[in-house]
Amino acid sequence: MHRRRMILSLAGLITLPATARAHSYAHGDIALGHAWALPSGASGEGQAFVPMVNNGKAPDELVAARSSVCTQIELRRNNRYDDPPLSSFVLEPGRPIALRPTARHLRLMGLKGPLLLDQRFTVILDFLHAGEIEVAFHVETAPGD
Repeated sequence: MHRRRMILSLAGLITLPATARAHSYAHGDIALGHAWALPSGASGEGQAFVPMVNNGKAPDELVAARSSVCTQIELRRNNRYDDPPLSSFVLEPGRPIALRPTARHLRLMGLKGPLLLDQRFTVILDFLHAGEIEVAFHVETAPGD
């Protein structure tokens, strides 16, 4: 029995790097899930995504974001870039919001270089009440890849 438990434990360690890639953050009442971005082409733009939930009792808002990998980050409702960017993502208490391709996302503009598969970079998210949090994003073709 002891030998079987040891083998199963070692098998769990072998798979650890794949599961360690998923990450989450908590900052005050704000909880953030796995932060990821799509690889970019030569367009000089990219998209980044992170699920969010406000676990507090009062609404909060993501009002800005910035990163050293680009010159500007817009909060977008969808991929219709002829529409103006949003001024914030409102986080109502207990109501998670998802960011995903073709829907709500962070538009990374003026990239200083292409976003490449497996690259990691940080974004500082600025919440109206919770303040700023630095989040590590992982470049993937889909969340968890």
